[in-house]
Amino acid sequence: MILPKTNSAAFALALSISAFKTLPATMAEDSCTSIEYITCVPTTSPPTLDATDISDWEGVEVFETPLTGALTSAMYTAGNVKIQCVYDATDIYFLYQIPGKYMFDAADNHLCASVASMFQMGPKATLFNMGGCPLSEAMNCDTVPEGCAPYAVDIGAHWELKTTERGVMYGPNEGSGDDPIANKDDEFAVGPWCRVDDNFGASPGNEWSGAWDFSGNATDGGEGYYIFETSRPLTTPSPETDVQLTPGTEVNFGVGFWDPSETVAGWTDAGHFVTGCSEDWIGLRLVDENGDATPVFDDYDDVGGEVEASGSDGGMETVTPASAPSGATSIVAGAASTTFVAAAVAASVVFQIIV
Repeated sequence: MILPKTNSAAFALALSISAFKTLPATMAEDSCTSIEYITCVPTTSPPTLDATDISDWEGVEVFETPLTGALTSAMYTAGNVKIQCVYDATDIYFLYQIPGKYMFDAADNHLCASVASMFQMGPKATLFNMGGCPLSEAMNCDTVPEGCAPYAVDIGAHWELKTTERGVMYGPNEGSGDDPIANKDDEFAVGPWCRVDDNFGASPGNEWSGAWDFSGNATDGGEGYYIFETSRPLTTPSPETDVQLTPGTEVNFGVGFWDPSETVAGWTDAGHFVTGCSEDWIGLRLVDENGDATPVFDDYDDVGGEVEASGSDGGMETVTPASAPSGATSIVAGAASTTFVAAAVAASVVFQIIV
């Protein structure tokens, strides 16, 4: 879940729905069955990010999975999200196709569709509660609480659309995770109320590019598919707050969607839909030339909360909090007694968001 950053109204909403946060992840509907993983394959012909002509995705396997309410687990009745993924020597590319009714309002993000992805960085980070650090509960933080490093998640292409146009590619920006033009922000969090822009480390910035369009009747209320194409480099200058992706590894991943037709006023913070039947992340397998991918967190000790290095074959390694971002009390200040899995080798992707 993601609530608006340092927004008092959102904080009140957070408190009003705090009971939902403590519900077990087993609240997902019995009828929901999620896929376990998505295969991301290498390519020498990456797609063009325009979201208008997606013929360059032909031949790439399509993975289809339900969307359910992040807090209610109600099924998204318009249909399943379709996901495709490829990577080349430098970048990873995603295609999302989400059925629904077209709406767009250049004055109100809530009356436009919204989408995001999330990657697990910390070994304890969960899908439910967007990382789920217990120290971050019911807090509206500008900085991440001490001791929350193991719950870190990387939120990428968290995109609200009102300032954008269909079929236009919007690129990255330097210096801040906030995208001042297209509002497809690059963020870092440990829970629904502790989310910050990727403004930390030696080289902060927003490395995501993207384009969107609608296939079908693109008039308000018309039926069709939202199409989102996004990409970012496999590795970034901000390993403290960005997952670093390595071919031959499997990371944890999810997608969130805000439906502008949810209410007459558009989508609501609490009403978004997520993959994983509202409780589980999906493996993102960046298969190598042999078709193999080793899970990043396969050796995680759930009791001790530490991750053991899995060798030199693309596995993970532990680092001390000295590798964590600094500034504004430090994102993970005081985490001396915890281990933090840096994204420098490859982290996992997890998701659950409230815009």
